[in-house]
Amino acid sequence: MKSNNIFHSHQRRTEMFVATGSLLLLALLAQTIEHASPFAISSSNSPKRKKVSNQGKAAGGFAKKPDDTVPASHTRDESPSTKTLINFLLHWKSEGLGPAEVGFDTSTGIRGMYATRPFKKNDIVCKIPSDVALALVDPSLDTGESMNYADGGVNFLQWYQNNEEARGMWSAYLDTLPTTDAHFDPTPDFYSDEEIEQLEFPMIVNQAKERKKQIAALAESENIPFDELQFAAWLVASRSFSIKISVDDPLVRDGATSTSEKAIRVLLPFIDLINHSSDSANAELHLIDPEKDDAWFGIRAVRPIKKGKEITISYGASGVESSLGLLMNYGFVPDENRIDELLLGRGGEECIESLDGWSTTLEDDEAQLAQATGNMVNVLKLRKKLKLSYPSEE
Repeated sequence: MKSNNIFHSHQRRTEMFVATGSLLLLALLAQTIEHASPFAISSSNSPKRKKVSNQGKAAGGFAKKPDDTVPASHTRDESPSTKTLINFLLHWKSEGLGPAEVGFDTSTGIRGMYATRPFKKNDIVCKIPSDVALALVDPSLDTGESMNYADGGVNFLQWYQNNEEARGMWSAYLDTLPTTDAHFDPTPDFYSDEEIEQLEFPMIVNQAKERKKQIAALAESENIPFDELQFAAWLVASRSFSIKISVDDPLVRDGATSTSEKAIRVLLPFIDLINHSSDSANAELHLIDPEKDDAWFGIRAVRPIKKGKEITISYGASGVESSLGLLMNYGFVPDENRIDELLLGRGGEECIESLDGWSTTLEDDEAQLAQATGNMVNVLKLRKKLKLSYPSEE
């Protein structure tokens, strides 16, 4: 079997981390990726597209300069923690941290990423080296898809947050993560039992209850305060990216291709500040040279992005996520999401298959939403969003 130097170098780092008792896991595992759906992959050796010299010119005269700027809709994040993060990433040779800047939406106050210059389709907006990504699972262990967000929360606390040596190394990033007082959008496992029942849709009600049970069980077995592990699990759910990596299978003959894969969750500094768009994302997570020692995580434009425009990606393991999944894992309900109609059309035991299956009408929810506060705002937003997503009957 062809030797993968990057994979073996990661094994040596993992072995050293175990042997010395250090809880640093410097990551990354993207270095062993062969197929990583839904993320695009490219090589620095890929052929460049030929440029057309007269592109944009009109016959017989000068072309009108295209409008590649939108009015400013954000203010730059000038906080010391963000500046420290950027300096830390620049030290690691990250690129594009000026053309893509962190800022706050002037109307909502939500933090996000904005283009400071125009980008063409397929341009790499920014990229960070795989060395600054934080793994949330040891790739040498046979965990695979069985690791849930509570498991990831335990690893986050033990490997990074509560480990003095690791905390010192990664503080530039860890200090930018949300807290319960800032940039925190509660997911349903933070809701009261009554609020969870008010969600009514069986799929998300069951998921919220199950996650609470998982967190409670692990908190007890690992001797971690419930609130601390619950928030760590929220960080893993809302901030990490799921990546499928190919792994060496000892049962595969030399020269054959291994089809064994496992899912790995990683935290990606700076990139995890990019917000979601369900129907109109203008960028995607992109893996560059994953077969090399100097692999990169990048953000690639999937359509032209004007200067001043917010840079957005689509959340979720497959690049598409229903409003149920977005509320369950990220704590918000989008205004638009075409996936909801597909989800409702598919039906199933955990689905309310028609408007008649709800205890309230759309009009009831809209009236309650106008007066709602706290978690009930998203409860009612979800109920309203789903009721508007049922296929119309003709």
